[in-house]
Amino acid sequence: MSVELIRDMINYEKLIGEGISQTMVNGDIVIPERNPEIAKVLNMDTRVSILSSEVVEDRIIIEGKMDFDILYSSSDDNRGIYKVSATSNFTHNIQVPGALPRMSCKIATNIEHKDYEPINAPTKKIKVNAVVNIKGMVYEKEAAETIVDIKGEDVQILKDKVRVDEYVGDNSQQTIIKGKIEIPEDMEEVKDILKYNVHIHKKDVSVYEGKIVVNACALMEVVYDTRSNDIKHGEQDVAFTHEIEMPEVKPGMKCDENFRIDDVICTPVENEAGEKRAIEIEAGVSIGVKVFMTREMENIIDAYSSQARYEIEKENIKVTSLFGENSDSQTIKERIVLPEDQEPIDVVKYMVTNPIITDVKIVEDKVIVEGVVNCSLMYTVTDDRGMTSFEEELPFKSTVEIPGTRIDMISEVDVNIEHASHDKVSQKEVDIKIIVGCSAKVFYKINMDIVKSVVEAEIPDNIKNMPTIVIYMVQPNDTLWKIAKKYCTTVEDILKLNDLENPDHIEAGMKLLIPKKMFIK
Repeated sequence: MSVELIRDMINYEKLIGEGISQTMVNGDIVIPERNPEIAKVLNMDTRVSILSSEVVEDRIIIEGKMDFDILYSSSDDNRGIYKVSATSNFTHNIQVPGALPRMSCKIATNIEHKDYEPINAPTKKIKVNAVVNIKGMVYEKEAAETIVDIKGEDVQILKDKVRVDEYVGDNSQQTIIKGKIEIPEDMEEVKDILKYNVHIHKKDVSVYEGKIVVNACALMEVVYDTRSNDIKHGEQDVAFTHEIEMPEVKPGMKCDENFRIDDVICTPVENEAGEKRAIEIEAGVSIGVKVFMTREMENIIDAYSSQARYEIEKENIKVTSLFGENSDSQTIKERIVLPEDQEPIDVVKYMVTNPIITDVKIVEDKVIVEGVVNCSLMYTVTDDRGMTSFEEELPFKSTVEIPGTRIDMISEVDVNIEHASHDKVSQKEVDIKIIVGCSAKVFYKINMDIVKSVVEAEIPDNIKNMPTIVIYMVQPNDTLWKIAKKYCTTVEDILKLNDLENPDHIEAGMKLLIPKKMFIK
């Protein structure tokens, strides 16, 4: 008996493995000769950037850099703040068994700890250190051919329906986002840039015919000092749109997007009068997209006919795909009370905030993120005794609702500070308000059996030579499909001959009449 095998292709991505590792990055900051000595370090800021990542056998090789910025006050100047910086490059390997050069990877970093130490006196040099957690995930793009149908006379097929997210394609591009913060005429002009930050939020990614359209905002923040050594803060939220051409994509497909700040240039700009009354910010942002298409496929579980048995060979494939994403925001309202031995506050000049994730849990329908916000107050001391700072960690907990999430899924989480403000209550008390934005994605992994081959096999002689009708007693765990297959008949014929309506309503001990296929016309 000849049959026609109908084949289809499944394009998918699978997670090979992941590795988590730590590396310590060190650097030395030398105070320029024109700068005064350090009296007190007010704030240390660190930024880690991944320059390149390469998958080789059983590991990922990562090249990166760490930028260290120190803000300090000097005993020579009661009110001034100075900035010094250093950059250290690093190379690190993450072990991922099973990784091979043809595969792709995704890298995530967070700074767990940072510290500094003056290494000579008078203080003209500082040793800086940072501990970086690095997570690497290795993926492989695969294509598998599967048999989805068997065409032939009297072929009986048992199928189930499977939803699978097929990999469609990916792309990565860089865009330049520009902003400009204007300094009003009634405020002092800019002397030096002390600190800057850019983060991407309010993301909206849409899939159209042949392209991905990205709409988002870049929140640009700058801290600067003036000619009179006053500390000021400015920010601008810059909306931007970027299109990524992908001929293979269509509306309705799912998109996993990632944003990375590659570089930021922050420059004071003079007006016609020669005054620095504007700050131009230029950020290089890499946007990566990965697109999936949800398909509902019929997967063959079993098959036979009245004239042949079929031996079905199956292969298990492991599919990884984006399941869903969402975001949440939490407001922290706390009163920071300085200890008795901390110098009293005259004026709070600036507050530095840094969110740190301490724990991520996936539970049913949600992702729970816990962490702390490191809050550093830089302020002038009463009685004109210069500047100092005080740090405190404020805990937060965010619950991101993603219906359908299960504990066996994989999560990616990102947190940012959406708003931070302070209000001095007394010389020892400051009210703090911080809005923490948290975004989470979950990815699922499924094992799926697909049919690789179907081979005809002979029907046993005892079945070929069976009587026109056989009386069969139902055994435990029997189904009508199993019984029909055993005797090379059909479920419909058994139902018809035994006047049954529901094929699921059979019990052990029941007696059924089993017809030879040719008996039922």
